Amino acid sequence: MHTEAQIKMIADTLLPGFLPKDPNEKILVFHFTLPPDANYKVSYLKSVKNEWEFSGFEKVER
Repeated sequence: MHTEAQIKMIADTLLPGFLPKDPNEKILVFHFTLPPDANYKVSYLKSVKNEWEFSGFEKVER
């Protein structure tokens, strides 16, 4: 299993590709896979400064 720091770093890198078009959105969730078969669901919350902040992750079993 990957560490939270590793998951956050990867999710932060992928984040720009998942930003919602609606500027009023406050919650963002997306999934990604790390080879060979590690699947993760990550979530972000929009701060009062209007910035997306990593709020957590979970490993998704297939």
